[in-house]
Amino acid sequence: MDNFDRRILRLLEQDATLSLKEIGMRVGLYSPSAVSKRIEGLKKKSYIKKISATLDFSKLGFNFYTMTFVRGKYGTHYKDKIASRLMEIPGIVCVYFLLGDIDFLIYTISKDKEEYSKILDRISSIPEIERSDTRTVLQSYREMDFSTVDFWSTS
Repeated sequence: MDNFDRRILRLLEQDATLSLKEIGMRVGLYSPSAVSKRIEGLKKKSYIKKISATLDFSKLGFNFYTMTFVRGKYGTHYKDKIASRLMEIPGIVCVYFLLGDIDFLIYTISKDKEEYSKILDRISSIPEIERSDTRTVLQSYREMDFSTVDFWSTS
């Protein structure tokens, strides 16, 4: 990956709707086809997993956010079994495996506490889960804002 690729990634991270021509002008590659080839190469090398829109879930009626901590019952491949089952539950948007006395952090988005209660019932029904502990998100100040991390320094 060279500096052109890094600058292209930074631009796409900030605004993936930019045209190939605009990206090229900003990074100093004046051929849209050259920019396109670089983007395709970055996709093939998995630097770009996918290009997607950032939605405002509250405008879609999803206003109940939770962080649920889960402790699993230790056993063979327990973390893979739990993660697999958690990822099948609608409303769970992030599943993180942690080190320490808590095994997983689960981020959920649902319409209301009744809908979350159904999610929690499904979580609790997983046999490999020992217990869970939920926190309701009252206010969000920053969500998945990767612009604050300097991925782009050339060290």
